[in-house]
Amino acid sequence: MFVIPGSWELASMVCKLLLYFGAASIAGGSLCLGLYSDGHRQTVHTLLVYINLGAILGFQAVLANFFIQVGLVNDDGLTAMFDWSMASLLLDTQLGDVTFFRLAGFLAVILSSLFLLRKARQSIQPPGQTFYRSLLILHGVALLAVAFSFTLAGHVSVLSITARVAIILHFFAFACWIGSLFPLLLLTRSVDLEFMQSTMRRFGNHAMAIVLILAVAGVLMLIEVIASPSELVTTAYGLSLLLKLVLVLMFVGIAGLNKLLLVGAIISESSGAKLGKSIRVESVVATLILLLTVYFSTIIGPADH
Repeated sequence: MFVIPGSWELASMVCKLLLYFGAASIAGGSLCLGLYSDGHRQTVHTLLVYINLGAILGFQAVLANFFIQVGLVNDDGLTAMFDWSMASLLLDTQLGDVTFFRLAGFLAVILSSLFLLRKARQSIQPPGQTFYRSLLILHGVALLAVAFSFTLAGHVSVLSITARVAIILHFFAFACWIGSLFPLLLLTRSVDLEFMQSTMRRFGNHAMAIVLILAVAGVLMLIEVIASPSELVTTAYGLSLLLKLVLVLMFVGIAGLNKLLLVGAIISESSGAKLGKSIRVESVVATLILLLTVYFSTIIGPADH
């Protein structure tokens, strides 16, 4: 029931995975910098670089994927990727619209993060609330453009408005969560155990809202793409969704373990190391979820779409 991707499909999957990583670094980095930062110059610098590198990665992935789609249509070797007449035609299709919104979103973050990084370096005082508010607004709007692009093509484009909004919310919620893992991992190395514990607790409380958004958005999308419950076990797409659900439950379970046991037990640097190890495991599960998402969004589709 599962299909082995060809070379073009595999290349497209790699680009999508890098796009997700790029978007996640923007979402999670901005969230942690805006809400959980200790305000130290080094922290601000590190997270802005993390955001900027993610935006550059996403921009390159989107650009590469466009030319890969050109090559896929021509199917005549690597040089077929640079058929400018075919590229011009595809720019007038849904693919062109998707590419435009994604490139615009990532480019906006590249420019804004560079500007904010320069501003932070030149400022004598630590960044104030205006700095963080500007960052969250700018990057939020840019990510909205990227998220909106997912509603423009494929089987998603024929779904209802409710389902499209659910997809955007789902994208934002998961990107914020997995993109926060790297900043949180850095936090586990802090010598300020009290700040580490209080920040982890605040993130854990906010993560409950993220889980709720993921669950509601996931159910709304499932209602749209699955005609009957039997498709969950009789179609490749349904089985992929079930496998993804299992991984998401593992992901939430690890996060719950962190919140209930490890965060409350932070009394020494060794406690932070244990939490860091758990976050690394969480990152592996998140990567598996993204790999599965990339696979069934590229190779497999719902039976009725």
